[in-house]
Amino acid sequence: MQTIRELREERGWTQRELAARLDVTVTSVSGWERRTYEPRASQLRRLAELFGVSMDDIDFTADEGKELAA
Repeated sequence: MQTIRELREERGWTQRELAARLDVTVTSVSGWERRTYEPRASQLRRLAELFGVSMDDIDFTADEGKELAA
């Protein structure tokens, strides 16, 4: 499993470029990467499509001691 940041950086995309591809804000991408919150199911599907991975291959596990907001 890989994080959104890892997948994005492998492709050489900035947060702004990923946000534009998904039609979301840079703040959303930043929040996902910091694991402050998760993308919606529709956004997760689009992320998986863009990265060429399954939705299960994207790691959203919160860092130890930090919980994801609902």
